[in-house]
Amino acid sequence: MLKEAQSVRLIGSRIKIEYDPRHRGAATSQQHNSVASSCGVIIKKNCPMQWESWAEIPEETKKLVRENLSVNSDLDDISPEVMAYLEDTLANRYKHWKNYLHTHFKRWDDPEFARLHGCPTELQDRPEDWEWLCKHFTDPKFVKKSIAGKIARDSKTLLHHSGSKPFSYRLQARRQEGSKFPEIDMFEDVYVRPGDEIAKQLHDAMVEQRTTVLQEATSQLPPETSIEDATIPEDAGFQILTNVMDQNFGHRPGKVVRGMGKA
Repeated sequence: MLKEAQSVRLIGSRIKIEYDPRHRGAATSQQHNSVASSCGVIIKKNCPMQWESWAEIPEETKKLVRENLSVNSDLDDISPEVMAYLEDTLANRYKHWKNYLHTHFKRWDDPEFARLHGCPTELQDRPEDWEWLCKHFTDPKFVKKSIAGKIARDSKTLLHHSGSKPFSYRLQARRQEGSKFPEIDMFEDVYVRPGDEIAKQLHDAMVEQRTTVLQEATSQLPPETSIEDATIPEDAGFQILTNVMDQNFGHRPGKVVRGMGKA
């Protein structure tokens, strides 16, 4: 939040969040990073941790958290879309901070020792939050849910490496760079890593189909025509990506991904 505070001092007014429906969030990747970072700091420093999720927190407590966010961000008369985006970001930051605290708690084999001596520095002035969390982390329902979540994560065939940044910002950056197949380039950025043979094989299959599309697009053009001048259908990259994924994993209902629709 230090950069945001410095910016507010320089321009003499609070920062307005520019909304873009294509991302269902901030208009630029830079502003999204700023909003997510600010929400994370505020959750860590100002939000009580005695609820299982952000959705369960009483509205009066949420209001106090938002007031801290409004120190640097202009939240006056914001649209319902911006408010929904902020709520989603705060919910994610709450979840991530709680996950970090759970990982911190598991550093000790003895839950009682963790409760008495393992309180993280960020909660030293809020011991009641650590007491609640320790009890929560040992609750049989939470333990069962945590184990199920770990099994689900371990069973994933593909693991993305994009952090919490929505894919739509990466797509936008690739389009601005002039990519004719931004979805395929984004897949490489997000999934392909050394040693991940499955992701590499999928990307190779996409590249092969991309080459075929380019060859077809340039086959009727003069030989000296640059590939950059070839006209490619706008959704060609998305169609190739979905075709390759369907061929390898089968078609199944997905969720809405920002900037990509249902994936």
